[in-house]
Amino acid sequence: MDKKYISVDIEASGRIPGHYSLLSIGACHVDNTDIQFYRELQPRNFEFELEAMKISSIGLLCLKGFEDPEYDPKSNQFNPRAVLEILSKKGTPIRQALREYEQWIMETTKGFKPVEIAAPIKYDGGNTSWYMNIFDNNNPFGHSGDDIQSMYRAATGNLNAKLEDLGLRKEGLPHNALEDSVIQAKECQLVFDLIEQNRKIIEEYRSSLL
Repeated sequence: MDKKYISVDIEASGRIPGHYSLLSIGACHVDNTDIQFYRELQPRNFEFELEAMKISSIGLLCLKGFEDPEYDPKSNQFNPRAVLEILSKKGTPIRQALREYEQWIMETTKGFKPVEIAAPIKYDGGNTSWYMNIFDNNNPFGHSGDDIQSMYRAATGNLNAKLEDLGLRKEGLPHNALEDSVIQAKECQLVFDLIEQNRKIIEEYRSSLL
């Protein structure tokens, strides 16, 4: 079965799933970034790491219109708990968000094997996998996923290569999960193109030896 790659990005209240909360999921098809999914989730608890919340809060749509500095991650008055309280009121319930995500994956990849791809897959895929298996008991991606950074390093033959080298992150990531997933998808397509170029070069070289 042919694969359909889904670029996935998440924002969370801390470094590890289980202890902290998944705050938002953004996803899009690598071969068509207009096919998108985005949800902001109610937190499962009020545990947080300050630096994680400063990053995760930058692109949260639920904070639009709030001018109080306690919702501004760039303010010294930033209050992560206040952000989590807003998400508790405005976010989608966890099980509902995951059901809708699963349905979106299955409907938009019909006839293909859906493959989760991220940078890094350990973080984004680790969070989505934990949540989908704990709260939804069904993960369309199965137990695996692919890492864009690793693919890029393999394609360039440079273990120190970084996705930033592709030039799509000149101003950094916006840290909205959907916008980040779109940037990742475009980077992933560039990596796929590079892999295809390398494949053709290898095939031509092999043919020349015959």
